[in-house]
Amino acid sequence: MIPVENNHALYRDEKSNAIVSSDMNAYNNYVRARNQKESEKAELDELKSELKEIKQMLRNLSNGN
Repeated sequence: MIPVENNHALYRDEKSNAIVSSDMNAYNNYVRARNQKESEKAELDELKSELKEIKQMLRNLSNGN
């Protein structure tokens, strides 16, 4: 691994020429934020589904079913 100039957390892989980060703190923050976003999306999807069900029930009640 070759250190990248002006950045202590980045290294270049000699074989693949890829840039690799060794900053585990930044990675953990990214994973935490991604999981939080997925959780919020799942909750929003559930609320949308429940709202759709409530709207359908209201339509059925107003139509006399």
